[in-house]
Amino acid sequence: MLQELKPLLENYNNDRWCKFVIISANTTDRAFCSGGDIKQFASYHDKPGGVNPFIKNEYKIDYLIHTFSKPIISFVNGIVMGGGVGLSIHCQFRIISEKVLWAMPENQIGYFPDVGSNYFLSRLGSMGLYIGITGAKLKAKDLIYSKIATHFIPSVEFDRVIDELVNDYSIENERQINFILNKYRKTIPIDDECTLLKNKDSIDACFSKSVVSLQDILERLEDEKKFNLEWSNKTIEIINNNCPMSTAVCFKAIQQATQMSIEDIFTMEIRIGTRLGVRNDIVEGVKRSVIDRTHKAKFSPATINDIDPDQVDKIFSPLNNPNDEFDINF
Repeated sequence: MLQELKPLLENYNNDRWCKFVIISANTTDRAFCSGGDIKQFASYHDKPGGVNPFIKNEYKIDYLIHTFSKPIISFVNGIVMGGGVGLSIHCQFRIISEKVLWAMPENQIGYFPDVGSNYFLSRLGSMGLYIGITGAKLKAKDLIYSKIATHFIPSVEFDRVIDELVNDYSIENERQINFILNKYRKTIPIDDECTLLKNKDSIDACFSKSVVSLQDILERLEDEKKFNLEWSNKTIEIINNNCPMSTAVCFKAIQQATQMSIEDIFTMEIRIGTRLGVRNDIVEGVKRSVIDRTHKAKFSPATINDIDPDQVDKIFSPLNNPNDEFDINF
């Protein structure tokens, strides 16, 4: 898919007759894109170059979408995770339906939330850190509330709105696109079904920009049990079941990304991804979560308290081979 998307996007970007691009899954409403085959991805860890060639190609496409010279509209129906987030979150117009289920659960398998998601998560404050660390599964109300999505349109209207967009040859700008999207846009109530809003006070208390470490987050979660017991217990369990090194890297990446450009964020992510992709944690995490389905991975280090900060810092350092670094030129 990535190999086919790259020349298409390059051609559309340079075609003066192309006014906008739509990215949509038109074969099923079960998923927009749940990412790559993670069993195959984990198998790269002992191959020459590891995961670097794959993620370098993937990140370049995500970067192209982020910096595209024309509006891109993603229509997200069903599951969107991992690489699917990269294909949709960088679009200017991000349409979701009532069937959407969005998540970046990579910390659970020994990897980390990537594909440029750190650009967006770092700009969501405590909410972004919570989403990244826990891999929270978000539905339509959460995505509209957090502004990860721009428009809610019922799935039954997707074909109709796409037909109207592609058959309106007068479209020249974003305002005209937005006019058509708003004809079909529905307002959904942001109520207790929105888990981000329902737990906002707890998320702010435990994942604010003032937290200094993962241990600090866990201590705050223990204190938060007085006010939100079920949520606190569940969040502690998720963090403790995550890969400790992945979670530590995720924490640092989101904190650093706050003041970084999109180019610098992809440079950071290519370094992190290349190094995490050759660790045994990802093999162990995929085996236990996807193959055995025991969800009892033996990660190394085994706990957050065992993490060596110097080892985390090394994961962020420049790669030994300059050719493995992120390059915005295709």
